[in-house]
Amino acid sequence: MNVQMMEGLVGASTNIGLSDVSMGIYQQASAEGNTEKMKRALEYTGKCTEKAAEYQEKLDKGMKTEAEEQQEKAKLERDAAIEKCREDREKLNDRTEPDQPRETDTLQISEESRKNLEANPDDTGIPVDMNPVIYTESGQIAASPESGSNVSFSA
Repeated sequence: MNVQMMEGLVGASTNIGLSDVSMGIYQQASAEGNTEKMKRALEYTGKCTEKAAEYQEKLDKGMKTEAEEQQEKAKLERDAAIEKCREDREKLNDRTEPDQPRETDTLQISEESRKNLEANPDDTGIPVDMNPVIYTESGQIAASPESGSNVSFSA
């Protein structure tokens, strides 16, 4: 909350309170039939409400200024976060040298296997079992289900 907002809030509140007092005097003068007193009370009430409106404008300007400051602050924080991400990425790229291979899994096929594969392209040497294999939670192969058995699922 900035100074303009505080001044606007306090000024508007005070002047509305003063106009309430002068309206009370107006009502009292109206009951008494004193038109001169009623006229002065209404003049004073008008001045107080005009001042309250001026303070309201000051409050609005203060709120607009604060909103702009908040937007600027958010933009600066966002830019700082983006810059930090860029720096972190550059540091990470600097750590991994381009000449140094990254840690990956590799597979090498021996010359004997290559010759065997060229001679028998359809035979990979791995027997293919057409029965489904079921694994337990521990990673061991479970007993295969009996053929012809029914399995039902319900929710």
